[in-house]
Amino acid sequence: DSNSGEIKTHLTVLSSPKTFLKPEKRNFGMVFQSYAVWPHMNIFENVAFPLKMAKKFSKNEIISKVEDALNMVHLKGLNHRYGHELSGGQQQRVALARALAMSPEILLLDEPLSNLDVLLREELRAEIQKLQRKLKMTTILVTHDQREALSLSHRIIVMNKGKIEAQGTPQELYTRPPTPFVAEFLASGQSIKTKSGEMRQFIPRKWNLSVDQDGNTEALTVLSQLYLGNEYEYWGESEKYSLPIKFFSDQNLEIGQKVHLKYL
Repeated sequence: DSNSGEIKTHLTVLSSPKTFLKPEKRNFGMVFQSYAVWPHMNIFENVAFPLKMAKKFSKNEIISKVEDALNMVHLKGLNHRYGHELSGGQQQRVALARALAMSPEILLLDEPLSNLDVLLREELRAEIQKLQRKLKMTTILVTHDQREALSLSHRIIVMNKGKIEAQGTPQELYTRPPTPFVAEFLASGQSIKTKSGEMRQFIPRKWNLSVDQDGNTEALTVLSQLYLGNEYEYWGESEKYSLPIKFFSDQNLEIGQKVHLKYL
């Protein structure tokens, strides 16, 4: 049954068909995709809520822990503001502070940056990485964003239709993807048939422009060019393959230009 199972940390069972540990007893921090900043509480009350629910901290301890958590996420001095007075990035920082205030054993981040614009996403991604490494806290990040997974993780588990497709370090899975799905998902891999019917797997960023023209190079005609700022994204047609090949280069190539690529 795909809906059954057991969640445990070390030897403590948090949830199973026979066991249910109250959230405040789990020592488990959670940051949701939708911020979940309670509108009827100010920022201090939002962050203090799990500490009060635990019923094991004095008033002064709660004040100290809340202030420490807000300092960590750069929200010092905003204690009395409410969620509607904050930007999306600030609200997500409140949610992060609330999760960190309890000094949890495990931090679970569920698509924490997907509701933010690109610049905020990059800023918060760097903050989360800095905090995680400073606190040395086991963190589980659920994301569909490949850059997030590759840049924040020490280890990645790739899921496909509810099952584990592969697991390993970001470098292992990106440079040597074990399956076509992992190659396509993590590295925009291409599965392309040769004209003779053989299936080949390519990672676009492994193609390099080559001045040599030998048996190790592929001759392409440039079909399209997209300018990405520090590089160009190209699609090129080859006589050998049934579909265009995607590659990147910092060189400005013309549509229709003949080039030779070497796969590293």
